[in-house]
Amino acid sequence: MLIEHSTQQLMAINFESPFQQILQQQRPLLKSLNKAKKWQLWLSDRPMLKRSWVNTAGLDKHKVIHLANLNNENIVSIIEKALQYKTCSYVVACINNLNEQDKARLQKAVSLSDTCLLLVHDEQSEQSIQYH
Repeated sequence: MLIEHSTQQLMAINFESPFQQILQQQRPLLKSLNKAKKWQLWLSDRPMLKRSWVNTAGLDKHKVIHLANLNNENIVSIIEKALQYKTCSYVVACINNLNEQDKARLQKAVSLSDTCLLLVHDEQSEQSIQYH
């Protein structure tokens, strides 16, 4: 995490990856889900999770699984299976450009599961600039 510019009113922070941002912003939720005796599954199209971030967030690194270098179709299938088998306390997936069919698949899987699903959009992988 880098602080680009800081004043009393404004602080701009750059995260190295969307997963670092999730670990920072969702720390209380992830720590509460960390208490379950289940896996914590992180899925992405490239490596983007560091052990040091997991340690800083206070999560049990022995329960964290990060599968990288997956395409969108594989990520959706893995999410469905993880939610179906209920072996994860939560699933975090960095996935872009979900089509309507994939959204419906994931919504159905979530509705049948007690597992928390966090979908993360990776703006760095897009070529266009978006203004908010």
